[in-house]
Amino acid sequence: MVVLPLLALALGSQLASVQEPSEFNERWTQEAKVYRLAGPSVVSINLSTVRRVRHSNGRYRNAEVAVGQGTGVVIDAEGFVITNAHVAVPDLEGLPMEAIKMEVAFATEFGGKKYPVEVLTYDREQDLALLKIVGPGPFPAVVLGSSSDLIIGEKVIAIGAPFGNSHSITSGILSGKHRKVTVNIRRGVHTFVDLLQTDAAINPGNSGGPLLNVYGHLIGINVATNERADGLGFAIPADKVRETLANSLLDFGRSQRFWSGLSVEGSNALALQLKSVHPRGPAAAAGLQVGDQILSVDGIAVTSAAGFSAAMLKKSSGQELVLEVNRQGKHEEIQFALMKPKGRDGFALLGFELARDSILVRGGFFPERENVLRIIEVYADSPAAALGLRPDDVLIAVGVKGARSSNGWVRVRRMEEVVSLIRSPDFRADEENLWIVRGKDSFYGQLIPDDPEFGD
Repeated sequence: MVVLPLLALALGSQLASVQEPSEFNERWTQEAKVYRLAGPSVVSINLSTVRRVRHSNGRYRNAEVAVGQGTGVVIDAEGFVITNAHVAVPDLEGLPMEAIKMEVAFATEFGGKKYPVEVLTYDREQDLALLKIVGPGPFPAVVLGSSSDLIIGEKVIAIGAPFGNSHSITSGILSGKHRKVTVNIRRGVHTFVDLLQTDAAINPGNSGGPLLNVYGHLIGINVATNERADGLGFAIPADKVRETLANSLLDFGRSQRFWSGLSVEGSNALALQLKSVHPRGPAAAAGLQVGDQILSVDGIAVTSAAGFSAAMLKKSSGQELVLEVNRQGKHEEIQFALMKPKGRDGFALLGFELARDSILVRGGFFPERENVLRIIEVYADSPAAALGLRPDDVLIAVGVKGARSSNGWVRVRRMEEVVSLIRSPDFRADEENLWIVRGKDSFYGQLIPDDPEFGD
């Protein structure tokens, strides 16, 4: 099997530099050269959904309306795009991702083609997402540079779609490195510990776009601005992007398209084999076992974890997967259907499903309505069932260690927040970690996840 070039890229292999076109002359500023070199790799990202809209004649009809916008950059010729997680998977007040249409568009001067795009994986903590263009390639890919040798004061260029103005270019200097900054991201804030700082104009819509050096190499992904200051823009360093690709975005276990219930491991000294099998997942139901050596995926031989991930990232929920395995010298073909990705969190990790709700809380003279998460289903033989949780219980907060909360609890408003906290190294796994309200009673409980990948 051919391993995706993107995988090799994430592991540190070098790509050839882009050659300057021969038509460059004295009219070409450095910014113009960079746009000519890297601009073909930049895409504007547009999210829309269908809603009932009232027209001037008083009648209602379904119409496609915009619900989000940002920028991305192609990092692999097969059509893999990097952007911010808050661009690709925004919080749209309960609107499911299935109801959102996502499209990318290249600049008019570089063909202006538009393509549908799918979210493969994302990492909320690093605010990065990996997308895949649905269409025939190859696509022009940017050169992924390094942020380890950046020079304070060197010229940098940003390309993005500020306020919907597709493929705008701004320039400035690199003003600082290793910034710990709390930045505005849509409806909330997010704290980063290692951002690049620039005075190149970065505005809403630039999020997810490239920050480039004078060679047109990607040195960062623009993330946000500090609205309290003038001329302060921030970008995620290229080395952090590369690290996140290798450690999470290229992990098929995080795919937003399916859940397999298995993980693999392999090295030069170790054949590709199953590292873990979730006891309630589709792989376990099909009979796969830890230690099975994987020989092929859908009839195509695989010899490495990277090759296996490359094959798996192209799959979708509901598709049949055929694995040829070697179990103690005996070859077997095992076939099973991939589950929807939400099973990975509710079914596999937590053992319960949550929905947004609100309750009346007494405060002052009048009760106030507060948004909460209500348990709507508890799965049998799960950690939640073992804890004694019930449908209609309200989850108030998750217990954490360290400085993330002064009293050891973080209030939650979305299921994604719950999952992120429980998967984080700060989760208080060895003591009471869930704050539950049942009717008029409030109590604390200890959830002990049985997901074999929990804590990895």
